Amino acid sequence: MMKCIRILTYSIIGLGILWAAEPQGTLPAPPPAKSVANAPVDFKPPVTESARDPFQPLLKPKDGAIISPTYKPNYFKEQNISLPTTARRINKVVIGYQNIDGSMAEKSVILDGDIDWHFPLRLVQELQDLRGKEVIKRPDPTPGVDRFEPYQEFVFKLSGKKLFLQTPYLIRQDVPLGAPPKIIVDLVKEQGGYFFDKTFQTALPYFKFVDIKTHEDFYRITLTLDGKYQYQISPEKDGFWVILL
Repeated sequence: MMKCIRILTYSIIGLGILWAAEPQGTLPAPPPAKSVANAPVDFKPPVTESARDPFQPLLKPKDGAIISPTYKPNYFKEQNISLPTTARRINKVVIGYQNIDGSMAEKSVILDGDIDWHFPLRLVQELQDLRGKEVIKRPDPTPGVDRFEPYQEFVFKLSGKKLFLQTPYLIRQDVPLGAPPKIIVDLVKEQGGYFFDKTFQTALPYFKFVDIKTHEDFYRITLTLDGKYQYQISPEKDGFWVILL
């Protein structure tokens, strides 16, 4: 029994000596830690919200990006509608249309009248010219007088530092400009209103030039001054005063 134990002990010791004598494999080295300093040249560290330039937009357009052209409406003009030979009276017209939000709707208009099927019905949209209705032009104002009437709707009366504009149009806004000194007065224009376009010189002190222009939804009066002034506007029943201070 003792002989068997000794042989087993020697065997274990021998195995340990053989294992210690064998060359041990080298453990793989850990991967190097990533560092911003060792990063490629084109690497950019992330920008935090606190470090972002508040004056730069979050999104920037790409170089060479295609920008959609300005939308130009394709207006409907007219359409002939032929009815069958059995048609004798017209009762109503139903028009389907698309809203600005993309939804579809219908408009029904009740009509009453005899029709002749030989002649087609015509649906027409009347498009008004942006220039609007022409007005009767007056002779050019004479420089040096205190009354200018380029149009019936615009009569200017000057008296020193005061200018009265007789007009049926209401004031929309007024804005002073500094170089050269001017007073801009915008007046409310009705849709499809008259078209005015006039510039004339007064040859008087204080108010040097008067300019009338027509825009899509307002008329613009430009008063060019001979110097810098404060001013006030005083509305009246048939127009308004522009008073230099």
